Amino acid sequence: MFLWRFFVGSWFGAITGIFSLIVLLVVLFFVITSLFLITGGPSQCTPGDGAITVDSANAKSFKTKWDALDASLSAGTPAGASFSESELSSRAQEFVDESNAPFKDVRICIHNGYGEGTADLSVIGIGVKFKVKGSVDLSGTHPKAHIDDIEAGSVPGFIVGAIDRLIKNAVGSALDDIDLKHKYTPTLTDGSAKIDGQP
Repeated sequence: MFLWRFFVGSWFGAITGIFSLIVLLVVLFFVITSLFLITGGPSQCTPGDGAITVDSANAKSFKTKWDALDASLSAGTPAGASFSESELSSRAQEFVDESNAPFKDVRICIHNGYGEGTADLSVIGIGVKFKVKGSVDLSGTHPKAHIDDIEAGSVPGFIVGAIDRLIKNAVGSALDDIDLKHKYTPTLTDGSAKIDGQP
C-alpha cells in the first residue's frame, strides 16, 4: 500500500506540478505582455503642416468636399479634392465613433508619398497606443491599407508579430466598412492629401 501511494502520489504530484507551472507561466506571460502594451508607446504622428485640430467642423468640411467630388464623378466628370490633416483626422475619428470601431484619439499625418496614423486600440479591454506608416489604395470597392511599419506600446520583439497582425486586422476590418463609389488616386504631400477620381 505504501509503495502504491508513493508511485501514484509522485506521478500525480509531478503532473499536477507541471500543469500548475504551465498555468502560472501563461498567466505571467499575459500579465507581462499587458504591461508592455499599456505602458509607453509611440508618440502621436508628426503633422506635415502644423497642428491638427479634431472637431466636427473639420469632419463636416471633409464630407462637403467628398460629396462634391462624388457628385462630379457620378455626373461623368473627372474631379479632385484636397484634404488637410485636420479634415482627415476629424472624419476618421467621427467614422470610428459612428461605427463603434475599437479606436480612439485617431490622428492622420501626411508626408511626401506616405501617411502616418496614430490611435489607441482597445484589445480585450486594454488600451494600446500604436502608430502605423504606409499608404492606402482607393481603387477598389473598399480602401486597402498598405502598412509598412507598426509601433505598439512598449512591446518587445518576440511578440511584435502577433500585435502587428492584430492591428492590421483591426485597421482592415474598419476600412471594409467604407464603401467607395468610384476609383480614386491619392497624391500625398506634406500636410495634404489630394484625391483625384475617375467616373
